[in-house]
Amino acid sequence: MIPTEDFENGISVENIISQLNTESIFDFEYTPQERDTLDIIFNAKNRTEYKYFTIIFRDQIWQEGRNPIFTSISKEIAAGEIKITYKEENIFLKHCENLKSKYGIEIPESIKVRCSNLKNDSQDPVYLAIKDFKEYKIFYTSEFMKYIAKKYFRIYPDTENSDRLQLMVDEAQNSFSLTEKKFVSKEANLSFINQCFNDLNKDLDECLSIAIPVQNDQYLIVEGRLSGRTVFKSKKDNRYFKNISQKLKYEGFELS
Repeated sequence: MIPTEDFENGISVENIISQLNTESIFDFEYTPQERDTLDIIFNAKNRTEYKYFTIIFRDQIWQEGRNPIFTSISKEIAAGEIKITYKEENIFLKHCENLKSKYGIEIPESIKVRCSNLKNDSQDPVYLAIKDFKEYKIFYTSEFMKYIAKKYFRIYPDTENSDRLQLMVDEAQNSFSLTEKKFVSKEANLSFINQCFNDLNKDLDECLSIAIPVQNDQYLIVEGRLSGRTVFKSKKDNRYFKNISQKLKYEGFELS
């Protein structure tokens, strides 16, 4: 695979080399030797993306590159994670902490890194969406919808259509509690939807995407499989099961 020079979350070849050649940023005693290499890898859980870059200590400085793959013998010295630190009293980070404490919303690290470096009066749409937060929205995954339909029609095999299930799905979409991690409604019985959610071990990546409206019809995914990567645009999407009268309609999204 071709190396990626910038992970788009504050971690890049340029930034890492600059810090390594300026100060010691390791949390253990280490003096680089000629031809030592450092592999930086991004491979988040439940994501299809895999990114990496490699830098090498050559001629007494860190620089982009690596030892020849097929003619070198490597020995691992240490392994760990990169920790990103922020300036003290950062107003944007306080907004993020507020969302987590009040609503249980965890702003992705990549968004924190990018927006925490913007000015307090920034008009960046993502910055403003988090700063002026008013509501969140959930999108169902196609896997969750398929599971719900399969289980429903197995329990009720003689059901002529899915109207009752559709009403539950629509009600549940506006009734998910982030703090309780379940669907809560005073108007409708959502026990079946919650049972399906529990069957999948309350795995947000498997079932839901939590989103914050950004502007127009655009949303920032803050929790779920595509957390923090980009902004998506909502769209109506039909998924059919069994036959044309037994279908579920739900709102999906596409890359903006």
